[in-house]
Amino acid sequence: MTFRLFSLAALGLLTACQHQPPVDPALTQLTGAHLALMRQQAAELAEALARLDDTSHAYCAGEQPLATVQQQWRTAFTAWTAHQGQSGGPLDAAGLTYAFQLWPDKKDTTGRQLTRQLNQPGPLKGASITLGAVEYLLYENLSQVQRCSLLPAVNKQLVQNSNKLHQVWDTPSHYEQQLEQMTAQGGAKTVLVQILGQLAHRFDRIEKKLDLPLNTAAHPRPLFAEAWRSEQSLHFLRTSLTSLEQEYRTGGIRTYLEQNNESVLMTELDDAFADTLDHLPAGDSLAHWLRGDNYAALLRFKVSFDHLGSTLKLRMPEALGISLGFNATDGD
Repeated sequence: MTFRLFSLAALGLLTACQHQPPVDPALTQLTGAHLALMRQQAAELAEALARLDDTSHAYCAGEQPLATVQQQWRTAFTAWTAHQGQSGGPLDAAGLTYAFQLWPDKKDTTGRQLTRQLNQPGPLKGASITLGAVEYLLYENLSQVQRCSLLPAVNKQLVQNSNKLHQVWDTPSHYEQQLEQMTAQGGAKTVLVQILGQLAHRFDRIEKKLDLPLNTAAHPRPLFAEAWRSEQSLHFLRTSLTSLEQEYRTGGIRTYLEQNNESVLMTELDDAFADTLDHLPAGDSLAHWLRGDNYAALLRFKVSFDHLGSTLKLRMPEALGISLGFNATDGD
């Protein structure tokens, strides 16, 4: 009797295993590359913010000039641009979507909160503990004493948040497990919707960086740009684009296209990224290109940028047999 029960159990287990869909090596490689890149970017953000904290302490101790701290802030913000627009992952799950940046800041909430803090110190929260707050402290006309009254606390919170994000990315029971479940239950289409949806969502975030200040030739809005205080909005638009291309190239998507014999689409995407970056105007300041005849250069860039968007968000999903739909790219 015991042998019979054991045999039936073994047979049931064997049957269950036989009904599991075969593992797709290309899909496994895609999710592995995607995870590796996301974890690398989380580590880079945590490291950059830790260095910003150290450099700020050295500045406040009179051991480093202001320019050194400003350069490290630029490096930290560059690391953050690789995370902007991520959706459905640890940034959302850990409640950190607005922990690093409040933007668009149409009413200069950051400036008003920091001004209030300098005049009447109180608990730091909201926009006053973001990278935009550090920008305000480093680029406004303030004394070293004023800057250093807030910099340590703001940077401490940013470091804590980046370490939390890094930890959540690295914990297998979080996003990695979600990807495994998607693969097991939904197969390639479900995973592709998740990964391509994030790519599309990140593109939309960059588009917003451009469109809000661009507005119209008669009425551009330079103060809607991302980092107008430091006059580096165009620089961060560029780093956003290069990190988007990195996600396409090294995050597993391009390799997956190659394994699915989509060489024509690969060439289209490669050319679209190259053309977009070639037509992005030079320099750091977006405000400079919003003035007078310079505005036309941004419009020419937008033609290439829009073509990149249609290739990423329409052409590629169609070629892979999926539909991202409205929800995949909804939001900021």
